[in-house]
Amino acid sequence: MSEPIYDARTLWELLERRVADSPDRAFLIDDADRTVTFGEAKDLAERMAAGFAALGVGEGTPVTWVLPTRIDTVVASLALSRLGAVQNPIIHIYRDREVGFCIRQTAAELVLTPGEWSGFDYQAMVERVVADLDEPPAVVDASAGLPEGDPAALPPVPTVPADGQDVIRWIYYTSGTTSDPKGVLHTDASLMAGGVGLARALDMQPTDVGSIAFPYAHIGGPDYLVCLLANGFPAVLVEKFDLMAAIKAFNRHGVTMAGGSTVFYTMFLGVQRQQPDDPIIPTLRLLSGGGAPKPPEVFFEVQAEMGIPVAHGYGMTESPMICQG
Repeated sequence: MSEPIYDARTLWELLERRVADSPDRAFLIDDADRTVTFGEAKDLAERMAAGFAALGVGEGTPVTWVLPTRIDTVVASLALSRLGAVQNPIIHIYRDREVGFCIRQTAAELVLTPGEWSGFDYQAMVERVVADLDEPPAVVDASAGLPEGDPAALPPVPTVPADGQDVIRWIYYTSGTTSDPKGVLHTDASLMAGGVGLARALDMQPTDVGSIAFPYAHIGGPDYLVCLLANGFPAVLVEKFDLMAAIKAFNRHGVTMAGGSTVFYTMFLGVQRQQPDDPIIPTLRLLSGGGAPKPPEVFFEVQAEMGIPVAHGYGMTESPMICQG
């Protein structure tokens, strides 16, 4: 069994080292059962990076993306990391005012949208909010596919500066503030520190099967990605959360870790109470998450009725994993 990789300096280095160690292990699984290995994800990311490069994306290029929790979204974030772009992920619940503000403040040169998704036209929204800009960004509708190209044309992988000072690669806007959104600047290293902390706190192992049932565009998304890459286990991605469909998918793939937040714990507990003698996900070893208060009784009820602990965390956009227990 391979050792965890906790000392990578960049997200792309972490992917490269994981692929060198275990290229054929499952990495990303969607709720339609499509599976991508670590090696396949790197190949896809390199082709997509070449496509982005052909659109003018390079080291330091600000790119905003408003995309659902899909395999292609994760691959896109890896592709942009390969180029050294500055990524600004935005959760899909935000609309014209917030999205427009983020695009303007980051001076995004490219925006990725899911087109029309879940009853809302994101492409039209972004085109609307950039229409009055002097230099509007290119807007790509991912529903028609994300760009691809020949990896042979890619520039060299960006390196960590010789002075050891990490470079800003991510801008996340906080959701708990008033007035205009507040942008938090992260390096790969600062973002990965949260993922490594989460992996250690939950004792994640190569034998685990995780799950991402929350928006990957949340700062917890790339943090969880770091857990997968560092420890070499897969996760099931849920694009639109449907409780019973998610439980079936988690059963098919033997998920060992699920959750996201308190509402997920209580939903799983509610289904368990309908069949108290039959575990709803027999392979599950814990529920974990954060982002909302967790009443003490939820911990004890899950432990008593589902036979597993709840490891609830506290963090901020500025410091994603402050404590996890």
